[in-house]
Amino acid sequence: MAPKQRRPARERFPAPYTPDPRLNSLWSRPELARTLDFWHDGRHAKAPGAGAFLDFRPALVDPRLFPFEIFRRVSARQLRRMELKPPAFKSPQGNQGHFPLRTAIATHIGISRAVVCEPDDVLVTAGAQQGFDILARVLVTPGVTTVAVEDPGYPPMRAAFLAAGAKVVAVPVDAQGLVVDALPTPVQVVCVCPSHQFPFGVSMSAQRRAALLGFARKHGAVIVEDDYDGEFRYDGTPLQALRSTATADDVFYVGTFSKCMLPALRLGFVVAPQWAMRALITAKNCLDWHCPTLTQMAVARFIADGHLARHVRKLRGVYGKRRDLLGEILRSDFPEELSPMQSHYGMHVAAFSTQSRRLERVTDRLLGMNVHLHSFERYFSGAPTSEGLIFGYGAADLQEIEQGLKALRRVL
Repeated sequence: MAPKQRRPARERFPAPYTPDPRLNSLWSRPELARTLDFWHDGRHAKAPGAGAFLDFRPALVDPRLFPFEIFRRVSARQLRRMELKPPAFKSPQGNQGHFPLRTAIATHIGISRAVVCEPDDVLVTAGAQQGFDILARVLVTPGVTTVAVEDPGYPPMRAAFLAAGAKVVAVPVDAQGLVVDALPTPVQVVCVCPSHQFPFGVSMSAQRRAALLGFARKHGAVIVEDDYDGEFRYDGTPLQALRSTATADDVFYVGTFSKCMLPALRLGFVVAPQWAMRALITAKNCLDWHCPTLTQMAVARFIADGHLARHVRKLRGVYGKRRDLLGEILRSDFPEELSPMQSHYGMHVAAFSTQSRRLERVTDRLLGMNVHLHSFERYFSGAPTSEGLIFGYGAADLQEIEQGLKALRRVL
């Protein structure tokens, strides 16, 4: 019997694609599909005989480092509590998250990020992406509201505001962060990653921070602050978040447990002005009522017992060594091709190309060698204005970093 022929894998968005007229045309817009699909590299299976799978994509974490045994014990105790005292069914209307978790979040970001807030200022979400989606639903009037986003920036954040019908305007980023002088007027919402810009990795300077806050007050705009990996500061004192007591009415602070714990938990949070909280809770309840109670209880206890603080300290040491090794190899082995940006935060390093070359071809070649590496190109909303590569070290250990950069050296 002849062996069964394996059918080629289907592309998720085959071209040409004609949307069915019964669909809302918004969800068929190609720019929306691209922003949500930016992690997808076109093929998933290992290339035969190409060596180990090495992943340098940014914003990934290393699950090998997570204290599963501790979290399992904490979760089991919370499950036992639910068994002994089952939660009563109540209308989830007004539910903004498990109160002990909101208390733990307020304490955690107060210590790690100097964000002063109360549990009542916190909305628990299903990850940062749901936080962006809820903010877009509440802050955007379709076809009217103008939203400024960093370019390059985090594509899924852009997608949330596109999907809400906002007029999204891309604003350039330089070595000091978002170029405030390039902000359009009028603009109602400004989205930024001030501590560790995604993907360039720069920290917004004090002058730019002051200018941005001044712009928001002058023009009646609000700021959405994405602090996706703010726990991981390696050099010097952690930068204060834009959200403070003085700016509490103007800044929505979005955080996540995907980087400091696990993406699979699907937990994040928004610290919001009180004038917006009722609307945010209504939008959250409209989406899914509330996040899973058991997961919220377990994470609250994990934080309160000090396990998260210890885990973050461990990760900071591990990631710091990976960052140092990555920078050392880039400077010694690629001096004529790449210029790494200085980065004091996070889980990735951006390196600018010192000579014009088609880096998407380089990353395609590397993918055939089972090495996932992204160029700047996919993070721009329009035509790229700079060339370079982004090296995530959240999921790659020291040995894998060395192997991946050797593969890059061969391709270049």
